[in-house]
Amino acid sequence: MRRSVTSVRVRYPEVDRMGVVHHTYFFVWFEVGRTELLRELGCTYGEMESQGVFMPVVEAACRYRVPVRYDEVLRIETALEEIAASRVAFQYQLHRPGTDRPLAEGRTVHATVNREGEVIRLPVEYRDLLSRP
Repeated sequence: MRRSVTSVRVRYPEVDRMGVVHHTYFFVWFEVGRTELLRELGCTYGEMESQGVFMPVVEAACRYRVPVRYDEVLRIETALEEIAASRVAFQYQLHRPGTDRPLAEGRTVHATVNREGEVIRLPVEYRDLLSRP
C-alpha cells in the first residue's frame, strides 16, 4: 500500500467557539494528504483533469477520536487502499507529531469519470502509476 505523510497547522478559522476544529475540516485535510500522495507518485489532479480524467468523491467517512485544537500541528498519513476499474480508495489517519495515537481516521472512495461526469475506466497509465510499489 502506497503511503504519504504531510503536515498542516490548525488555523483559527477552522475552529469553533470552543477552540475545537469543526468536523468538516478533517475532509479538507484528507484532500491535502491525497493531493500530496498523488504528487509523490508522479501525477497531479491538474494533470489528470487536463487529460479528461476526474476523481469525484463518491463516499467519505471519518471517525473522530480526540479533539483537535487551534494551532496544533497535525501529521496526515494517507494510504492508497484500493484501485479498481473505475474507482480508487484512500485511507487517512491524523496524528500529533511524535505520537501513534490517531486523532481521527478516515476513508474516501473516488469514481473515475470523464468531463461529462460519465464513469470511465481508470486509464492504464494512472493505474500503473498508482500501482507501483
